[in-house]
Amino acid sequence: MPSAENSSLEYLRSLVSYDINSILYDDTLICSLPNNTEVGSFEVKISKTNYGDLHDCIQVVANSQATIDNVLCGTTVRAVVTRELVTVQQEHTEYVKLPNPITRIVDFISESTDYVITINNEEGKKKTTETKRIPKNQAHGLILEGANLILQRLMVQRNMPEKVTLLSLDSSSELCLNVYISLGPQQIHINGKDIEAWGIQRQIFETKPNVLPVAWQSYLNIDGRLISRYQVGSPIKMKTQTLPTAEEFDEYLPKPEIPKRNLKWEDDLELRSKFLDRREELIDDYKSYIYHHPDITALVSDFLQSVLIMKPENVIDYATEFFAPFNSQTADRSLFRFADEKIPVPKPNLSLQ
Repeated sequence: MPSAENSSLEYLRSLVSYDINSILYDDTLICSLPNNTEVGSFEVKISKTNYGDLHDCIQVVANSQATIDNVLCGTTVRAVVTRELVTVQQEHTEYVKLPNPITRIVDFISESTDYVITINNEEGKKKTTETKRIPKNQAHGLILEGANLILQRLMVQRNMPEKVTLLSLDSSSELCLNVYISLGPQQIHINGKDIEAWGIQRQIFETKPNVLPVAWQSYLNIDGRLISRYQVGSPIKMKTQTLPTAEEFDEYLPKPEIPKRNLKWEDDLELRSKFLDRREELIDDYKSYIYHHPDITALVSDFLQSVLIMKPENVIDYATEFFAPFNSQTADRSLFRFADEKIPVPKPNLSLQ
């Protein structure tokens, strides 16, 4: 039973803290033959999504198609991946439009303890279906096609090791080794300019005996945008036609969670002492202010006396009319010719006789 290397699993876990926005963009490559004849295209769309109760998942939609010798063939991948690069659902379709069309659809679903794989083969009118189950505890580090497109972007952004050995599925949907090898920096010529890119080779080792591994080489810029891609041994090359622009992303520290404490200040001697001291301080301050402004007591007393005598239905409206003459903007100040004079404050008689 193949298994991922521990160091590679540790590297995979170290990628979890990435900014999800740094991988949310689309790539488009043009497929061409060695004589530069365009025969198709390769497109990748990556976006955020939710999957049931899982939030902050990543949806990957990849589609490649080409016409070779007047025969249309292609591959489509639709996957939902967690930010830990665990595939929860994927549909991988391959087709060849011959007189008897050939179609192969592999459905991958993550269940509680197993991964369930359903393989549907169709050749002309002949159809077959096969179902396999892989225990999750035997598939640590499983990277399928959708997760692979995300992982390669992160590898370029996060300085990948020289070799990373994980797991994937081979052409028979059997668990197999999935090896990434760093090819280092390369110069890719696009529209008359040389673009610096980082090369990654991915090898899928078939479980069938005497079968060579399938190898893909991808070249990405510093932001993880795909510039060039091709399968080793295939005459078709894929390359972008537009110069990628550098992306800038703001990185924010996660908001700290500060638990709220149930404060009972009455039971805290220090806090209760501060409360009592502050209360006495305010009381003394208020008393002092009222003592030095005796017109406050007289004004409030006059208003209360007037309210008790008149007994108005609407006390608010009555207060508005009662205090209207005191408004400096509308009042006739001649009615209060003594209002601006200071009222003498009697001094206490401290003599003892």
